[in-house]
Amino acid sequence: MRAQTVEDRDVEEGRRYEQQLLARCAIGEHAPKYTYGPCGIISSVLLFPVGLVCLW
Repeated sequence: MRAQTVEDRDVEEGRRYEQQLLARCAIGEHAPKYTYGPCGIISSVLLFPVGLVCLW
């Protein structure tokens, strides 16, 4: 039996992380929640016309 190298441990750790992430996704814990403050809302309203002008 060969000794486990650092790379092998990193690969195993990555696999465990991926499995945990997929398990969380499967039960619905993956949905991000966004909150927009007043500054973000005001700037989006003010900059919307600029975006329309850039389309031409």
